[in-house]
Amino acid sequence: MVSCCLTSTHKRGGRRRTWSLVAFGGLGILLCGCTASIPNAPGHVVIAFSNQTEIDERLLGYLLPKLNLTDAQARVLRPRIRMRVRITYVDTTFQTVEFIDGSPNLVDPAFDAQSVPDLNQNDLNNSVVLCDVARVEVEPGTNIEVFIPVDLGVYERVESTSSGGQVITSLVLRQTIPPQFSVLRTDEVDGDGNVTVRRNIGVRDVPSPIPNVICGSVVAIIVDGVLSVPFLAEVSTAPSYDLNDLPTQTGIGGRYQFIVTVR
Repeated sequence: MVSCCLTSTHKRGGRRRTWSLVAFGGLGILLCGCTASIPNAPGHVVIAFSNQTEIDERLLGYLLPKLNLTDAQARVLRPRIRMRVRITYVDTTFQTVEFIDGSPNLVDPAFDAQSVPDLNQNDLNNSVVLCDVARVEVEPGTNIEVFIPVDLGVYERVESTSSGGQVITSLVLRQTIPPQFSVLRTDEVDGDGNVTVRRNIGVRDVPSPIPNVICGSVVAIIVDGVLSVPFLAEVSTAPSYDLNDLPTQTGIGGRYQFIVTVR
């Protein structure tokens, strides 16, 4: 017998059952804490999302004094990452599972987190499905996102002329972007594969599709990396950037790599 929480997910052509568990290494550990038991399925595949990311020291130094956490709580803080995975079956039907993993309390307390209801709506980081899986991949047409937990000040450098004819450059705040999920974008490359615009994920570090999944397999999507935001030198007291500084702007959110394993 396997004890688990049973949820039904609609899909084209019927309903499939998805069982949610805590860790892809142990099928008897519950994610949702219920006590219902079901007979062992004839076979299963585990799809797990493992968030092993960290937080940039400067961002952490900015946030920690505001969060009122114990040392133990601070040590386990992780960026909150969201992705959607499509599970395609041998009969060509499929279902989509949304995974969100990370610390929901990693957000500036001055921000009303209730204004982002999807920040805490889901804590699913793995699913167990029946054994007829043909392919596991990131849901086509969707993005992988990281939650930016602070306000970002967007500044523009403006030149003016003093009465004496001297050119003066000053920073003008044009916008403040509130905490929100931000899309992790892949580097742009030229025809020779050289990076032309560095963003959040290298072209070889995106999660790869897994075809022909064998019954009993554990498919683990592992993400590593560091959540970071810019701090403009002239406004170093708070996260901020120059809207004309393209390299800084394209790197907002940090740098990540994905490894997909099957065992």
